[in-house]
Amino acid sequence: MLALLALFAGLLTGCDREADITPPTASKDAVGSRAGQAQKALDGLVSALQRGTREDTVALAAPDSHELLGWVHDNATALRIADLSMRYVDEGEQLDAGERAALGEDAWRGSVQLEYGYGGLDQSPARIETSVVFVPTPDGARIASFGGTDERSPLWLVDRLSVVRTKESLLAVAGGSPGRYAGLVSRALRQVRRILPERAGPLLVEVPNTRAQLDDALRSEPGQYDNIAAVTTTADGSLTPGAPVRVFINPAVFGKLKQRGAQVVMSHEATHVATDASFNSLPTWLLEGFADFVALDHAGVPVNVAARQILGRIRKEGAPRALPTSEDLDPTATGLGATYEEAWLACRFLAQEYGTPQLVRFYRKVSGGASAQEAFRSELGTTQRAFVAHWRVDLAGLAGVAR
Repeated sequence: MLALLALFAGLLTGCDREADITPPTASKDAVGSRAGQAQKALDGLVSALQRGTREDTVALAAPDSHELLGWVHDNATALRIADLSMRYVDEGEQLDAGERAALGEDAWRGSVQLEYGYGGLDQSPARIETSVVFVPTPDGARIASFGGTDERSPLWLVDRLSVVRTKESLLAVAGGSPGRYAGLVSRALRQVRRILPERAGPLLVEVPNTRAQLDDALRSEPGQYDNIAAVTTTADGSLTPGAPVRVFINPAVFGKLKQRGAQVVMSHEATHVATDASFNSLPTWLLEGFADFVALDHAGVPVNVAARQILGRIRKEGAPRALPTSEDLDPTATGLGATYEEAWLACRFLAQEYGTPQLVRFYRKVSGGASAQEAFRSELGTTQRAFVAHWRVDLAGLAGVAR
């Protein structure tokens, strides 16, 4: 395109008036033909994934994309993809120069409405808009790739997965073996059951191969989860109760954790799943502090180790005068690790003073719609202000500083 415009510019040199040159666009007939071809390819893919063979799926691939489509079929089989539908919506973002050079000038990206669920685990399907790149051939459009734009890109459509499935969990690891993740998931379920015996599964964990895959799966801004080892959210971003929930691992951060730290993170996220945290509106200190309390219960981590950052902050700045806010616990906030520890110490102190069953009842009261102030009165017989005052004394003692 740049070369074409440069040529026109040379021919117009010396003209006594400016001229606007608009690149040619596809005709309505061409766009309609593309839509029809794309939908036919998508219908073929759905049929092949639900009722066909691996060869049927691979036959729908563009040149050089046979391996990818083979992975997609294997992933769909291992994940038991159900409630699958794909509907072509419109043409999406234009292909870049590299994509056009590899696929041809007639290839195009389409926006596709996708529905899918993991059979036997998801109550309802995820509903997302994703991207699919199509390449025209004499036999109709073929599929070259999935995702790659600012729309969501499900992991099972973009990389080869290793899948481990049990009655209570599903683990999908992109680009490699399950490694230590399978053991972490199993132990996380046991840890959650200690505190919440009736709510321990199912736990669905997806491990992208790269941070970019994580951003694509979550449709997140680059850098949003740079400091986060894992995040629990719905597969499609929906807040509707019953939407499929996943734990997404950030490999760039999680991969640096030692075994004990990795287990705490996995158990923390499993607690979010078990308590339907994705659909509840709670103060962030309680949401995150309770999850850490469950994860650290019987984990064998000394308080001076688990709370090292916040105790160091207290020694420099004194004990906090209020419970952490949602802004304090934002993924991009400064000193996030210390603030997470602060939230954990609040829940730890609550359990220490009133007992773990009372902490669970307090959490459930607030997750059921009550304010924290109301729950402090009805469940603990105190006020939030009085609780914070006593908690500050506990923090000062842990940090070894004067009140």
